[in-house]
Amino acid sequence: MTQIPEALTWCLAAGTTAGAVMAPFLVRSRRQVGALRQDAEQARAELDAADREKEQFAAHAQAVADETRHLVTGRLPGMAEHLAHRHLPVPGPLHSGFDESGIGQDHNAALELLAEVVEAERQRVDEAAQATMRGATTVMQAMSYQLQSQIVEMQERYDDPRLAEDLLTLDQLNEQNLRRIQATGVLCGAWPGLSRADSHLGDIVVGAQSRVRGFHRIQVTSQLADAVGVVSRAVEPIAITVTELLANAVHHSHGTLAVDVSLHQTTSGACIVIDDAGVGMHADEIEYATAMMSGRLPVRLTELGDPPRSGFAAIGRLTRQYGFAVSVDKPAPYGGVRAVVFIPGNLLTVMDEEEQPMSVSAPLPPRAAAPAAPSAPVAPAAPVAAPATAPGHDELPRRRRRNPVSATAPAAPEPEPEPAEHARTPEQTGATWASFQAGTASGRAVVEDAVQAVPDVPQTEPTREGDRA
Repeated sequence: MTQIPEALTWCLAAGTTAGAVMAPFLVRSRRQVGALRQDAEQARAELDAADREKEQFAAHAQAVADETRHLVTGRLPGMAEHLAHRHLPVPGPLHSGFDESGIGQDHNAALELLAEVVEAERQRVDEAAQATMRGATTVMQAMSYQLQSQIVEMQERYDDPRLAEDLLTLDQLNEQNLRRIQATGVLCGAWPGLSRADSHLGDIVVGAQSRVRGFHRIQVTSQLADAVGVVSRAVEPIAITVTELLANAVHHSHGTLAVDVSLHQTTSGACIVIDDAGVGMHADEIEYATAMMSGRLPVRLTELGDPPRSGFAAIGRLTRQYGFAVSVDKPAPYGGVRAVVFIPGNLLTVMDEEEQPMSVSAPLPPRAAAPAAPSAPVAPAAPVAAPATAPGHDELPRRRRRNPVSATAPAAPEPEPEPAEHARTPEQTGATWASFQAGTASGRAVVEDAVQAVPDVPQTEPTREGDRA
């Protein structure tokens, strides 16, 4: 009985010793398990982060693919259309903030490169087209001048009034054709094609009027105090400019409405004001016309529309080359468009009216608009005869001239009015024209006989002295 407790004691001691030995191992095992748990949680978090990055990368790759597809199918064609029609916008990227990324900047660089290449190619093609048109208009303009010379020669050769009327119609059509050819040539960078001497400003405007269809609706008045003229180098450019503005005013107003043109003198130059009562211009049209006529915008044939609006573009070429200005930004008092051509002082000169007078069709300045009539000899005042009968109650009273009546002088008969100094009867006028025609026919017959008598004399082409304008 005594050995059992001892054994139990020994067992307990052994167990206690073993427990004391195993305690550190248990503590370390627990620490290791905790560390493994933390590692497992970190690995799980990293795995989740990797999954999120994978999703983000996939979304970014999909966005890049969408933007690239949008660049090819939308933005590049949009840029090409924008270069042809500036009012069309260029589509932006599908995703906001894509332009700031590296790939977005590469896409924008591709768009800019496309714009540069297209602009350069269009400029090359347009310059080639302008060169071709410039050469063609030069030839057609020379042929139109030859046709004009032939028409003028036929007008001087034949006296048939019906033929003269037809020739006048042909001459007017040729003038309009010549105007269009000349404006197209100027638009393509050609010289106006006509050199003229210093000319009165009134003559230039009247000459421009003769080139326009419907010229009879244009009324020209002058407020010039001096004999203002334009120097030779700017005569034809200003004539072309005024012609285009007059054609525009006549075309965009009703056929029964007149177009008023007035000439004014300013402190630093002279102005030609053109007012029409036709259709006005919208704000965008005024902006386009102002920009084109200022010469700031590059002129391209492909941007003039269909049919091409070449008038403002041609004016822009001339204003930039010669230094005068044109504006259409003020409304006319009749509801239409007011166009003002300002000519600076360096393009003006004072004309010698005795050496080079104005043409008979030019508007007279105010100082010469109402010349004083030569004083005719005053006839003696005739006494006013008293009315035979007093006016009735239904007759309105009439004002009568109160002349001094001598109470003692007898009533003298009313003297017959003396004929004016230059007044002619119809018979005298007819005789004058008959003598003129007979003299003309006689002179031509003498010339024809002389030419037939000398057949070896070379026939020279008739030269045209100046332009009709």
